[in-house]
Amino acid sequence: MKLFRFISLCAWMISSSITAQAQFSANGFLASEEASPSNSSFPMHETVVQELATADDLKLLQEQIDELKKSEVIAPVPKEEKKTYPDFKVSGVFQLDAAYFDQSPNSRLTLGDIDDGVGFRRARIAATGNISERASYLMEFDFAQAQARFVDVWGQVNDTPFGNMRIGRFRQPFGMTELTSVRELPFLERPSIFAMSPFRQSGIMFSDTAFDQQMNWAISGFRTISDNFGNIYGDNGGYGTAERVTALLLDKGDTKIVHVGVDHSFLQPARDQLLIATQDEIFLGQQPNLGPSGLSVQPIVNVPPFVNSGILNVNHAHLFNVEGAVSIGRALLQSEYRWTTLDLIGGSSPTVHGGYLTGRYMLTGETIPYNRAGGVFGRVKPNCPVDLSRGQLGAWEIAGQLSMINLNPLVGIPGVVGPARQLNSRSLALNWYWWTNAKCQFEYINASLDDTVRKESTTQTFASRVQFDF
Repeated sequence: MKLFRFISLCAWMISSSITAQAQFSANGFLASEEASPSNSSFPMHETVVQELATADDLKLLQEQIDELKKSEVIAPVPKEEKKTYPDFKVSGVFQLDAAYFDQSPNSRLTLGDIDDGVGFRRARIAATGNISERASYLMEFDFAQAQARFVDVWGQVNDTPFGNMRIGRFRQPFGMTELTSVRELPFLERPSIFAMSPFRQSGIMFSDTAFDQQMNWAISGFRTISDNFGNIYGDNGGYGTAERVTALLLDKGDTKIVHVGVDHSFLQPARDQLLIATQDEIFLGQQPNLGPSGLSVQPIVNVPPFVNSGILNVNHAHLFNVEGAVSIGRALLQSEYRWTTLDLIGGSSPTVHGGYLTGRYMLTGETIPYNRAGGVFGRVKPNCPVDLSRGQLGAWEIAGQLSMINLNPLVGIPGVVGPARQLNSRSLALNWYWWTNAKCQFEYINASLDDTVRKESTTQTFASRVQFDF
């Protein structure tokens, strides 16, 4: 700053000197044309003295500027550090659930007595990072059940000629609710149609967005059915595919969204065996093994499956799904409907189906953000995180859901050993978001179960969850 002021002063002095010389030259020229030398106001020797003085002043100024430059402290320009690979960060989540059941007499006869309980639904730890500017990875494990198991274990290379390429064990591109993170679910569990999904399998996937993220597409090939560690065993079959395409028909930011999508999956399961089973959108106890017998884990199940096909002997199966969602301000409607057509080894081709409709409303005014890269709705961030000393109570959301899955078309088909059944559920949830990474959920479920032998029964569930993640 001192150097700048001094140079400015010098420039003003030089400018003044030059102006004075210009005026002198002009006066001298006119005097020579219009007046005699004896009448001139500026004699010639005075001009020479002034020019010499100006030259000395400039030389002195230059010497002073050079000295200031030497004494001025100039901060060195920091060098930009080069990014090093690989890098990583650690993340995790735990969910602690509690549930209480009220069963009708026919429910106890059909399902047995369901015990109340408290348990950790998930306790996960993950490492994620980058191998290079274009390659990333994720390794996530869950310790909440009888033994540690793989969740997502994959590597990804971005911007290949065929989009982003992912290899390993991951969620297959099928279903909007399946691709919504468990950290961001409005209810404790996914809807009952989750039973008709390839979900996590080991394979390779290509995916990307298009038209400025107005469309989202993915295609995957994998081995199936895998155990809790991503391993597949069996000589017969063991292959599958999944495809998903979504589009935004209206995109006015997170406050106005219209989402549509279609999904398909082909399954030719290893050992020609397939099972469709689910609980009533609530889970307590150890992780149920809902896959074919012979997999690596056979734990005790606390809440029994409400619908259950039994192990089906199949050549292959086709799964179809349609998605729709409308977001307006603080409100969101989301729905999916799903069909599974089975080619049974005995020659039958039954179709089982199900769907859900979810409504959500943020009581405290927040919006539910839309993830354009994934084609799903994401995490609620409270406008006023909990701080009781300031009267801030976080964000509050109310949600309702109707869901249905019908396996009764399997009843009476030779080779079908399960009770099948149709399940209709009505759920109401109140979600309290303390901070961006912590919330408390309360849920009521009224389940109506239609068994072709024991007829209709009712089960009411009161459940809650506390979740922290980082």
